[in-house]
Amino acid sequence: MRGVFDRVDGACGWAFLADDGEIVFRHTSDDFETLPLLAAYHGITVGNYRRFGLRDLLGNIRTIVCAYDEAICVLKLFPESYFLVFVLKREANVGYALWLLDQAMPALLKEIE
Repeated sequence: MRGVFDRVDGACGWAFLADDGEIVFRHTSDDFETLPLLAAYHGITVGNYRRFGLRDLLGNIRTIVCAYDEAICVLKLFPESYFLVFVLKREANVGYALWLLDQAMPALLKEIE
């Protein structure tokens, strides 16, 4: 993931989480302190979807993009009750970030096996 992070201008941080919201790994730029809060917020959302019977629906969804006033959060859902939150500045190239994440997915999936 650090290779993806380093290649995306405007990347603020990323966190790899379990469905219960526990951060397993994380990495941020020096001045980005709100990653744990953003990760927890999205963890609640993903966890609730999976717990309240929408697992079948989410089973087909691999990526969720959330746009906010000052940031964009990309959520990559993994089949084994994990997900990734990748936070970007608004001016970042989201398409490039999504492509890089897709390229990194086989290695990330192998890590959680």
